[in-house]
Amino acid sequence: HLLFYWYCISENQKYSIPLNIAVTGEPGTGKSTFVNAFRGINNNGEGAAPTGCENTTTNPTSYRHPDYNKVIIWDLPGIGSTMWPADKYERIELEKFDFFIILSADRFRENDVKLVKEIQKMGKKFYFVRSKVSYNLRDEERSQMDFTEEKVLETINEDCMKGLKEQGIESPQVFLLRFPDVSLQGLKELKTTFEEELPDLKRHALCLDMDNLYLQVLNNKKENFRAKIKYYSLISATGAIFPVPLLSAGVDLSSMCLAFRQSLVEFGLDTSSLKKLHAATGISCNDEITNLKFNNKLLKSSFILIHVANTSVIASTKEGVVSRLRILVAPILSFTTTYVALNGFVTELAEKSHRIFKRALGLNT
Repeated sequence: HLLFYWYCISENQKYSIPLNIAVTGEPGTGKSTFVNAFRGINNNGEGAAPTGCENTTTNPTSYRHPDYNKVIIWDLPGIGSTMWPADKYERIELEKFDFFIILSADRFRENDVKLVKEIQKMGKKFYFVRSKVSYNLRDEERSQMDFTEEKVLETINEDCMKGLKEQGIESPQVFLLRFPDVSLQGLKELKTTFEEELPDLKRHALCLDMDNLYLQVLNNKKENFRAKIKYYSLISATGAIFPVPLLSAGVDLSSMCLAFRQSLVEFGLDTSSLKKLHAATGISCNDEITNLKFNNKLLKSSFILIHVANTSVIASTKEGVVSRLRILVAPILSFTTTYVALNGFVTELAEKSHRIFKRALGLNT
């Protein structure tokens, strides 16, 4: 269960997996030029991404990094172009990529916001790059009497940071590049940061892959267990056929208890599994163990509901209502109550199992 997946990502191979980096942004921001510069290749060099005044990138194109054979750089079409309008950009399938570098030629724009929100939604990381700072410096030098390069760069950086923080990014990573000469300090800082963070980026990418896999496993488990719920509900309905006081409520309660205990084991949330997880990962599961002890309130309310309903039907029968009505209504009440309660349990347990797994991976929840 949980332990199996944790051990899978605890091996050294987590650093040898491919890392797919998407370079994205609006058209004309210099994405293809950046892809070449990031790979240490001239625009006219062998294997370089095509560059030019026209829109040269019409489909996602991959390039290997010469120094990191497991790093794949993807030059994406510009968001907001006639071929790739912002509201159709999901066709790019951004979820395929592990990390993003967003290029912006000017101020923080609406399309930048859309990209940031989409990346955040996927729980992935990104660098934000102001790509044509040299033009901003030139314009400011012409218009300001007291022009200083440091002051302009600081203002540009603050503008980017502000825009990102307004989108909920606590510690945004912003880099300022001076196109067309991208060999200056900004690119060196970006490369240095990337080299330092590469192992963590690969691990984060693997964690997200494992999380997606675990979600698929959970969904399969949910569907398999939900297929069994009707049988537990039929047991409850059978117990309601007989006009014995409290028999129906007792059968329902026993059926739900049995199903709940089995679902705890199925989702790896029983006390034994959580203690093993704690021993393997060090994460505290005391709160989960406490919370996962049987949901007394829900069960008691179900018990009371069924008992009151069945008692009312029995009382009605004594007052002259035909026995067939009781035999019909009581099983339906028991079946429905048990079915709804267990469906709620399964959804809650699956969500809790996923949260614990993300904690074990070190992903934010």
